[in-house]
Amino acid sequence: MSTQTVNVLILGATGYTGTLITEYLEQHPERTKFSLGIAGRSLEKLQKLKKDLSLSAGVKLFAFNLSDEHAINDTVRRANVIINCIGPFWRYSTPIVRACAVNGVHYVDITGEPWWIRDLLREYDFTAMKSKAIIIPASGMDSVPSDLAVYLSARALLKRGEGITLGKSVTAIRVPPGLSGGTLSTVLSAAELPKSKLIGLEDPFALTPAKGIVRPFKMVHSLPFTSIYGGQSLMESINEKIVNRTWGLLEADALSTELSASRHAPPFRYGPNFVYQEFSQTPSRFAGLMLSVMYFFGAAVVFLFPPVRWFLKRFGPQPGGGPKQVFTDKAKIVYTNVTSTDGPKPEHVKTRVEFRGGAYTTTAVLVSESALAILFNHAELPKLGQAGGILTPMAALGDTLVTRLLNSGRLTYDTHTLHPGESRKAV
Repeated sequence: MSTQTVNVLILGATGYTGTLITEYLEQHPERTKFSLGIAGRSLEKLQKLKKDLSLSAGVKLFAFNLSDEHAINDTVRRANVIINCIGPFWRYSTPIVRACAVNGVHYVDITGEPWWIRDLLREYDFTAMKSKAIIIPASGMDSVPSDLAVYLSARALLKRGEGITLGKSVTAIRVPPGLSGGTLSTVLSAAELPKSKLIGLEDPFALTPAKGIVRPFKMVHSLPFTSIYGGQSLMESINEKIVNRTWGLLEADALSTELSASRHAPPFRYGPNFVYQEFSQTPSRFAGLMLSVMYFFGAAVVFLFPPVRWFLKRFGPQPGGGPKQVFTDKAKIVYTNVTSTDGPKPEHVKTRVEFRGGAYTTTAVLVSESALAILFNHAELPKLGQAGGILTPMAALGDTLVTRLLNSGRLTYDTHTLHPGESRKAV
């Protein structure tokens, strides 16, 4: 049995996104303060990655068999924080989360699979709370930017006085194109899920015990007080559920705080009438409509016709591959959120969040800084984060993650008040 221990262990390090995460952490300004390990099924591939990236000699290698529960437990126990990149997560990663929940090991991942997260909540949330393991699925592009943009707008509004709650919140997202083989594999594997796992997932509150206000279905979207339009987003299915879970966790925490005799400050909450919606930004209303039509047509073709899935598996991006770095270094990702307070005279704020880099390089930053926030800033986390359980990025990490992302130099944001009479200016 191995006795090596590390602070941060990356599972699936030899994949496309895992490699980006490994590279980011190896070059991190705080690198001398934490030990790093990389793990996967093939020791030979791990050794090659270590050589190719010129990783420091102290980086430890862990080869383990995903079908061996004892090996998974042994590997997980060697780390303080796990970063998991092994997908499709519903097929391969449940034993990893189980091991973290049982052993009190903190965990973040890059999944975008709401059906899997729902299973984790049912099976391991209580176990993780008992062991105080902080488990945060969807800590990459799915779904930190959406969760973050709403959180920043909410923070600006809620600071204006006690008793303020939120109403409508809308986010327009602009992400450069690019698809990795791992992402494609996950999308295609969704068509092979047992139908029972998809039941109820049309509900935006499928990951939240409480039920809030369901946003109206739209083929064409618009961002209030702007000339920003758009259509259906591929990422909305998971992002809205994560944002709504953050809402639900904050509501439950606020209720427990209000009932507690030790209350010292008003609880941070979005409020009972909060409703969230997001969409992919397009140049015009018509382009938004076309995007929505193509989205639903494409989804139908992929899910209903196995030969299409075979073709994409055979000729699409393969696992381990992804967009060339030259196309992502100069890219930028923009999330623009408008959130309003609830009530007869609502106030409005717009938050523009910009990430430097493509979707996968940004994922590497987001999940890495989430892991380091748990490792280095545990005592500064919100009460929800310190308590453990299966959480969301902003409910667990809050301002701590905001600060770390700002310090990374990859994130900038601006929040300002909107007025109904101001010009409708696109951003």
